[in-house]
Amino acid sequence: MVSSLGSRGQAEPDRSAPSTQDPQDARRGGRAFRRLVGTDVDEALSFFGGDYDFRAPRVRRTRQRPQWDFAGVGDDRMSLRSSRFYVDLRTESVVDDQFIVAWLRSGSSTITFGGRSVQLEPGVPVVLPDAYELHHRDIGLNLVQLDRAHVRAVVGDPEFTFDPMRRPTAEGIRVWQAAVRAHTSTWLDVEHELGPAAERTITDAFVTAAVEAFPRRDRWQSAVRGSGPEHDRLRRALEFVHAHARDPIGTPEIAAAAGLSARGLQQSLRRHLDQTPGDLLRGVRLDGARADLLRGDRDATSVADIARSWGFGHLGRFSATYRERFGELPSESLRAR
Repeated sequence: MVSSLGSRGQAEPDRSAPSTQDPQDARRGGRAFRRLVGTDVDEALSFFGGDYDFRAPRVRRTRQRPQWDFAGVGDDRMSLRSSRFYVDLRTESVVDDQFIVAWLRSGSSTITFGGRSVQLEPGVPVVLPDAYELHHRDIGLNLVQLDRAHVRAVVGDPEFTFDPMRRPTAEGIRVWQAAVRAHTSTWLDVEHELGPAAERTITDAFVTAAVEAFPRRDRWQSAVRGSGPEHDRLRRALEFVHAHARDPIGTPEIAAAAGLSARGLQQSLRRHLDQTPGDLLRGVRLDGARADLLRGDRDATSVADIARSWGFGHLGRFSATYRERFGELPSESLRAR
């Protein structure tokens, strides 16, 4: 066995392994494992930089004899990894085709992206961004890397993505830790060959746990591109509208939630999304009504009731606006279920 993760994800490489700067690679069925131990910083940067696309890394020694090690087992869909790197490291990193769940065992790590910085909390898993700057200091870190295309296939949404660096709820942490406890020892036991069906079952268990545990990013959250105070205020406006679209809100309430004047909100929406506050609110309400109609029971659901619940007081105007947006009447969406 290469390493083991406890219920809180505590992992340590097998100390019986010889210290070496050459990877020990092997394959059992579809899984491959690697184990490396060393003291050469340049060699560590070459290895980690290749795996995690480090760009312009800057290293400062924190001890006379730096140490680093890595242990991991993975296939094309998932990889479980544990590493230590006893230096002060700053670099940029880019993730193209994976979702990476990370949690800190020791040391400190700060991730900066989108104009904000988040410090990793020991034992608390988060999903890393696609592109970020990191500052590691004497870290021990666990990672689960999930193939992005496979996650999206399991979810059934080709655009699915997580909201990066959002702390999961207590229940989300429990769900993730339960998957770690249930499946990690089997996955890491490379002396025990797993068939394709067993590997797929374990991978999908981690995917399911990730989808349940970590906040996802809705498509509207990606609509505002860029970073800065104006972008942050506009995102707050969108968050408020999506959270309160059923309530009797309008431009004053949206502007107040975003920390903008009514005119400032109008200008910001027009500049970045080419919308008015009324356009935004109406669109969110129409999307919500459509979701309710598509999953509603046509024998127990009324188009009028759904329209009223989303703030549409005039059924005729609601039906016309709905048809213009979705190409069918609300009653046709209800019958399509």
